[in-house]
Amino acid sequence: MASASGREEQQIGLWRILAFGSVQLPLGMIGLPIAIYLAPLYSGQMQLALQLIGISLILARLSDFITDPIIGIISDRWRPKIGRRRVWLIFGSVTMMAGVYLLFRPSPGIDITYFLAAVALVYLGYTMLLLPYHAWAAELSEDYHVRTRISSVSQAFSIAGLITSTLIPAYVQMQPGMTSADVMSALSVVIITLLPLCAALAFFFVPEPEAPIRKAPFSITKAMKMLGSNRAFLQVTLLVLVATVGEVFRQTITVFFARDVVGVPNIGVIYFLYFLAALLVVPGWVWLAKRIEKHRALALALVIVAATNALMFFVPKGGVYVFTALFILKGACYGAVLMLPHAMIADTTDIDTADTLDRQQGLFYAVTAMVQKMGYAAGSGLPLLLLGSVGYVSAGESRAEPLLALTISYSVIPAVLVLIAAYMAWHYTLTEARHRDIRAEIDARMADASSGERIA
Repeated sequence: MASASGREEQQIGLWRILAFGSVQLPLGMIGLPIAIYLAPLYSGQMQLALQLIGISLILARLSDFITDPIIGIISDRWRPKIGRRRVWLIFGSVTMMAGVYLLFRPSPGIDITYFLAAVALVYLGYTMLLLPYHAWAAELSEDYHVRTRISSVSQAFSIAGLITSTLIPAYVQMQPGMTSADVMSALSVVIITLLPLCAALAFFFVPEPEAPIRKAPFSITKAMKMLGSNRAFLQVTLLVLVATVGEVFRQTITVFFARDVVGVPNIGVIYFLYFLAALLVVPGWVWLAKRIEKHRALALALVIVAATNALMFFVPKGGVYVFTALFILKGACYGAVLMLPHAMIADTTDIDTADTLDRQQGLFYAVTAMVQKMGYAAGSGLPLLLLGSVGYVSAGESRAEPLLALTISYSVIPAVLVLIAAYMAWHYTLTEARHRDIRAEIDARMADASSGERIA
C-alpha cells in the first residue's frame, strides 16, 4: 500500500483514478431499488403495513444526522497505520454487504423491527464508505483540475451503477412470474459481488497521503466556527441545498406528471436514456470546467436544468417526444450537477488547511451530506403536501385544477429554485487563481513546519 504526498498526489495516474472511482459502481446501484422496489416487496409480499414502512425509512434516514458527523470526525482524527480513509473501506464494505443481504433478501415472517434494522444497517454502511471516500478523493490531489477529473470518474461509475440498477430489473422482469423479491435478490447478488472487488482495487492500488503534519485541536464549537468562517464552503453548501430541493421537488412527482399530464407509457425507458446521456456527457463537463472554471460550468449546467424545467410547463398532452427530449437534455447536465460541487468542496477544505496544516475533509463532507439530506427531505415532502392541499389523486388525475398545480410544481417551482442555485454558483468566490494562492500558502507553511515533529 503506497503513500503519496506533495507532487506525487498531483500526478496520480488515470488507472488509479479508475480504480478509486470503481467503488461508486456498486454504491450507485443501491438507491434506485430502495426507492422503487422496497415498498412493493415489504408491503405486498412480506405483508408489512405501508405506514410502518414509511416511518421506518424516515427513522433510518434521521439516524444519518447522528452517524454522519461522528464518522466524518473519526475519519479525520483517527490515524491507523493502514490509512485513516482506507480503513473505512473494510468497515463500510462489511456493514454494507450485511445490510444489503438482509434488506434485499428477506425471509417470510419478518416483522417491522427486522425491516428497520436492515434499512439502518444499509444507511450506516453507505455513510461509513462514502464520507471517508469523499474525504480521500479531496486528498488524492492538490491540483484544481485533477480534483475535477477524480470527481468526474467517480460520478461516471455512480451513473453506470444507476444504469445497471435499471437493466437488471428489466432483464429479471422479462422472465414469467418474476416479482419484486426476485428483482431485489438479483440486485443483491451483483452488489455483494462487486463491492468487495471494487473496494479491494481502491484499498490496494490507490495511494493515500500521509496524515497531515498537525492535528488541529477539536471541539464542536471550534468546528462550527471554522466552517462558518469559510465563506466559499458556505456558498457551495447553500447552493447544493437549494439545487437539491429544486431537483428532488421535481423528481418526486415525475411519475405523476409523465402519466397524468403528458401521457408517457413507459417512464423507465426515458430514465434509462436520461442516465445514459448523463454518463456520455461527463467528459464534456470536465473539459468545460477546465476552460471556464468549475463554478461557471456548474452555473451553466444549472441554467440548462432550470430552462428544461420551465419548458416542461408547455409540454402538451401526448407530447411524449418533446418530454423525452427535454428529459434527455436535463440528463446531460446530471453528471455536472453531481460532480462539480464535490470538486469545489475539496477546494474549500484547503482554506482550513492553510490555517491549521490539518486536513479535516471528513468534517466538511459530513456537513455537506447532512445539508443534502435536508434538501432531499424538503424536496420530497413539499410537493406531496402541495398536491395534497389541492386534492390531487395519486392513483390517476384528470381534473384541470389539480393538473395545473401538478404542472406548476413540476416545472415552475423547480425552475426558480435551480435558477437561484445557478446565480449562487456564478458568484462563487473561490476561483482557480484564488485557489492557487491558497495552495502556495500551504506549501510555504508546510516547508517551514517540515522540520517539526509529526503529531500522532
